[in-house]
Amino acid sequence: MEDKMPKAIPAEEVLPDPSRVIEGLRDTGYQFHTAIADIIDNSISANASIVDIKMDIDYEGNISVSIADDGCGMSRGDLIDAMRYGSRKRTDPASLGKFGLGLKTASTAFCRKLSVISRSSGSKPFCKATWDIDYVARVGKWHLLLPEPEEAELVHVKSVCGKGSGTVVLWESIDRLLKNYAEPGGAFARKALDKQIQTLSEHLSMVYQRFLDKKSSKAKYIEIIINGDKIKPWDPFCKSESKLIAEKDQVVEINGSTKAKFTVKAYVLPRKEEFDDPEAAKAANISNTMQGIYIYRENRLIHGPDWMGMYQKEPHYSLSRIEFSFDHKLDDAFHIDIKKSQIILNEDLYNWLYSEFLPVPRRAAEQAYRRGLKKKVNDISKGTHDSSNTSIHDKAADLGTAKITNVDPDKNEADITNKHGKIRIKISVGKPTKPGEFHVQPVASIDDGLLWEPCVIEKNQAFRVNTGHPYYHKVYFPNRINGITIQGLDSFIWALCAAEMGAVSSPTQKHFEELRYEVSRLLRLLVEDLPEPEVGGE
Repeated sequence: MEDKMPKAIPAEEVLPDPSRVIEGLRDTGYQFHTAIADIIDNSISANASIVDIKMDIDYEGNISVSIADDGCGMSRGDLIDAMRYGSRKRTDPASLGKFGLGLKTASTAFCRKLSVISRSSGSKPFCKATWDIDYVARVGKWHLLLPEPEEAELVHVKSVCGKGSGTVVLWESIDRLLKNYAEPGGAFARKALDKQIQTLSEHLSMVYQRFLDKKSSKAKYIEIIINGDKIKPWDPFCKSESKLIAEKDQVVEINGSTKAKFTVKAYVLPRKEEFDDPEAAKAANISNTMQGIYIYRENRLIHGPDWMGMYQKEPHYSLSRIEFSFDHKLDDAFHIDIKKSQIILNEDLYNWLYSEFLPVPRRAAEQAYRRGLKKKVNDISKGTHDSSNTSIHDKAADLGTAKITNVDPDKNEADITNKHGKIRIKISVGKPTKPGEFHVQPVASIDDGLLWEPCVIEKNQAFRVNTGHPYYHKVYFPNRINGITIQGLDSFIWALCAAEMGAVSSPTQKHFEELRYEVSRLLRLLVEDLPEPEVGGE
């Protein structure tokens, strides 16, 4: 019996509608600074040593963006392929470009007309290719325009590459960068554009830090210039001031065969007041938003800072920054999006970081934060209780509380006369640290971690409050501007101490101490989930 040949299945090429697709690809979610970074990736892949960016707005509100480099450039054929949606995969797997879409989608996310002008050597003329979204919609075809470049369009690229090879990317008909202003080219529009330039500068200084740093041995040095200002590298890890807490070179197996290596380092930064250099402290940008994992692919920051879904950003981890570096061999372990701004760790890497590597450096960062926090809270709180001292002092003499006599500051003892008679008790004896501090005295710590303890100040019944206790941090401190709340808290604790003095006896003194200890312990636990206070903008 003869074998039956399979019947051929009919097929027809169905091309996507050019207008709808090219318009739809404008909505890939680019932000302006990530879009420019995507174009700079191409310049780095082309071995450029200079990337020069010019941005301006005219009196009619027309914005121009021009990005020129002195890289290897492209021939006419290479340029046409580069402008293809889904251009050919680069032969160098370490290239920063990955999908063949970045140049087009990044640009048209903000402009309706994208032109690239390039030449591969000084002996060849420049060639130009243009995607004009309105033209594509009009003709209904994927027609890439190939006009001759005008001399005015070559001024920028020639100023960068001279007589050698180079490329310039031009954005025209920019319609999505700024909102519509009553005066499109007026002061408000110009101020908004300046803000975009500032954000771009900050982003590029972080993303390309290793390329911008002449001292870095990890990446080829490159200059990035925006409107004449050279971008300076920003090191998120402040290596000259911070502590390297942990470091690991990890070899992993991808898809059961390929071996790849990544490096992860954990740094704990000093608090602002602990930096040796005030300028370095300012540049460190210590804040809640900058903590977390910084992920580098081929020395380019592609993600972060964040905790990759492992933890929430909380103030007490604001000194923690993690460096995670890998090369292209580990690409298969991640799901990297078109914008190269979002990745997802595979399960093994996620679990290793979460369970084995991160706990120790996060604990060290928290300890460093809390040490500095306690000192700062204590310093700021010195005037917090002034109104309470005045209020209590005005009434204390008329409240009929216990009488204190024979105070011995050397032995921390005093005689208390209350309803049980006269007894000698152990009690802290202090002096006011400022005028009028007779009843409430903030201190950096109290033995056994108590929130408060009774004391005697100038023969007045008083109490010390522990500014290092979590209850003080999370309840007292956030309300320091609200005098009524602070007076209410202080009056309550002072009343507890006065009641203790009025009821204490030799057999019961130990019980009152245990009560203070237990209340302080419970309050510490009850406020665990309350937010940490903001101190000095941190």
